[in-house]
Amino acid sequence: MASFGVKCRAPSSQAGAIRLGCFGQAFGLFLLLVGLGVLYVALNPWAFFMGGNLHPLGYWHGWGQMKSKTAGDHFLYVEIYPNMHSRGRVVPSTPVTGKAWLCTPRGEHFYLTLGGGMPWGYYVNTLGKPINMYFRNWHDASIIKPDSRPSFELYGHWGQGELIADDHKTLSAAFLPDGTLRPQGSRVSPAEYEDTQVTLREGSYSEFKVACRE
Repeated sequence: MASFGVKCRAPSSQAGAIRLGCFGQAFGLFLLLVGLGVLYVALNPWAFFMGGNLHPLGYWHGWGQMKSKTAGDHFLYVEIYPNMHSRGRVVPSTPVTGKAWLCTPRGEHFYLTLGGGMPWGYYVNTLGKPINMYFRNWHDASIIKPDSRPSFELYGHWGQGELIADDHKTLSAAFLPDGTLRPQGSRVSPAEYEDTQVTLREGSYSEFKVACRE
């Protein structure tokens, strides 16, 4: 059976040194983890107060319904947290990442990747701050058969315990009126384009699943 942790080896005559060495290594690892945690908080204080409420784990999650006459009614659940890999390399300068689930009128569920960002600033209070997000099918990363459908975007701002957004007609470009995915390469008629508004409120994935079933 594989074992994990700090291993200290020394002759049996040096048992005291072993204990001291193991303690030193464990304490050093503890200090490293604490240092990384402090750095994360210092660089992303806003992550703990998205939507005006405290989030001890540094991420926000919520869900809501997207009602569309031309694309059907969908439920969307999102988890948003800082994107440390793209920090300082993309515009806007405060990048976010995460994951999302989309429940369609036909009962289909799509697992989506989430990306986007907010304006520059190491602020704590996000209320009223704009945020843009894009969503892509997780299978877009597949080497065998890449397919980014469905893909859409949201442009909005933070409210108290919620995220209020508009899709800029991107949901209606992703789905047909009956809620099925629009075929790749198909054209969207002007009459099918529609602005869809959504309010994502703080909530759990289990609440989202119940709403989808109902």
